[in-house]
Amino acid sequence: MAEEKKFGIPDYVIFVLTLVISAGIGLFYAWRDKRRQSTENFLLGGRQMSIFPVTLSLMASFLSAVLVLGVPTEIYYHGTMYWVISFSNILTFPVAVHAFLPVFHRLEISSAYEYLEVRFSKTIRTMGCIVFQVQMLLYMAVVLYAPALALNQVMGFSMLLSILVIGLVCTFYTAIGGLKAVMWTDAFQMIIVFIGLLALVIKATVEVGGFNHVWETAKQAEKLQADNFNTSPFERHTFWTLAVGGFVTSMTIYGSNQAMIQRYLSMRSCRSAQAALYWNLPASLIFTTLLVYVGLVLFARYGTNDPVGCIIQRRDQMIPWLVMDVLGDYAGFPGLMVACIFSASLSTVSSGVNALALTFMTDVFRPLHHFFTKSTINERRATLYSKLIALIFGFLTIGMAFLSEKMGPLILQIALSIFGMVGGPLLSLFVMAMFIPCVNSWGAGAGLICSLVFTFWLAISAIVHRPSPPTPICRNDVTSALNSTSIANLFSTSSSVLQSSTLTESTLSLESGGTWNEIYNISYLWYSSIAVIVGVTVAIIVSLITGGTRRKPVDRRLLSPLYLYLSSFAVFQQFSERQDQLLEKREAVGNGVVSLRQTVDVNTNENVL
Repeated sequence: MAEEKKFGIPDYVIFVLTLVISAGIGLFYAWRDKRRQSTENFLLGGRQMSIFPVTLSLMASFLSAVLVLGVPTEIYYHGTMYWVISFSNILTFPVAVHAFLPVFHRLEISSAYEYLEVRFSKTIRTMGCIVFQVQMLLYMAVVLYAPALALNQVMGFSMLLSILVIGLVCTFYTAIGGLKAVMWTDAFQMIIVFIGLLALVIKATVEVGGFNHVWETAKQAEKLQADNFNTSPFERHTFWTLAVGGFVTSMTIYGSNQAMIQRYLSMRSCRSAQAALYWNLPASLIFTTLLVYVGLVLFARYGTNDPVGCIIQRRDQMIPWLVMDVLGDYAGFPGLMVACIFSASLSTVSSGVNALALTFMTDVFRPLHHFFTKSTINERRATLYSKLIALIFGFLTIGMAFLSEKMGPLILQIALSIFGMVGGPLLSLFVMAMFIPCVNSWGAGAGLICSLVFTFWLAISAIVHRPSPPTPICRNDVTSALNSTSIANLFSTSSSVLQSSTLTESTLSLESGGTWNEIYNISYLWYSSIAVIVGVTVAIIVSLITGGTRRKPVDRRLLSPLYLYLSSFAVFQQFSERQDQLLEKREAVGNGVVSLRQTVDVNTNENVL
């Protein structure tokens, strides 16, 4: 066996420096803004953020440790078909920029769910807020647990210490520095992520024999795939599943997620926010391509000699294993890569904690305080409460991460699936609000509930009915091949994070035992699309039954610019004119009834006299 490679002093220095700088940014903004205490400054950066930190922060909110650890593993086992999801972003960003973002900026709101109250009612606002908070708490717990597992494998740290260190650092700079600290820390951490991935790609490519060898190895093994145009929704990854299903799934992030919308609102003008979001298009393509290429390097390094079951225990250990295998001899490089993984996690969790603090303060605490005290909170006290709320959500995330370790892989699958399941129903709420003026609060509430129930049933049933993956078996020839080229650093942790319906084993095709079970085989990327279809359909039906919005016509400012543009065409104008005519007739009939009643009352009074 080859010599065991361990984390050295330079690696620890780089890793600790990353945490110290992240915490230092929070301290700096807490000190600089100590005389400008307001909730708008703490939760929205005073709406004065520049394009550079917002662009990187938007990217950081998307690029979590789950993707960094999971995408290369996906490519190693299933080929490059996943890369086609990049095409969905070509449609996602223009739609988010021109159809959704202007509505939020036009109203000058703080929370996306304030819009739901203006468009529908307080009840719908509260429902949307609660659903978002449950979604983010579960997702952030897993995002925090994933890099803690990687740190445990590479450095030998206990899971307790790993989760506490990363969770407390993240909670600290988020709670004291607010959105400014979060966004500038995101910018720093995204630079670390990019440098770490680039170092891994370059060094690993050289180690395996160069780019041509990586490409030819993948080509000979038929890993270079992008031409699966099968229209079946039951096939896991096809062009249509990734492009269309991926588009709707991405819209749940960029069109209706408060963590993203909060960044749009932190900029002074709508045009600046649109530019920041457009800059994310090339950035997302670059990062996705880098992660896909790391997966090809994995295959070029190990080929069919799968290290899972021989040297490592689970698939989510492959990237930490590759780091120590390829970069272990170079002082500082393992530390840089672990800092990269943790930076991806820190940025996602801090963004989520800040978004949760804003929504709870704006959508729950302020209304409840006003309801019970009939007064408003002064800004200094509201800022203090916001910091305490951020602390509480940070501690809740740490607690949920510990639960993730204890619950086992099945519950982790459910927790990760919930992120996709909840995003679709939330998106359906904003779609019906911005694009379907006839939907009222009764329809919106019914649509959201039905959409949540259906997608929860679909995703959880798919997990429950999924057969357990076979236990990895190590062949003697594979062990020999791995030991001849790799280190014998046996990771002891056997828990698995990425057994989700998003990237790895949980998305494998299932063997169905009957016609009814076929629906459980549907690709996870269609969950959000199904949620939107179910939610909007139920909302329209219920709204038509309950009278729609005829009594309270929708303000044009609450509708999407895309809808207003489409409604300017003749066919929509005719439909709109017919609606106006019906309203006029209704008002005329109503006025006639009132006049008739007045006449009857006059005649009755005269007869009495």
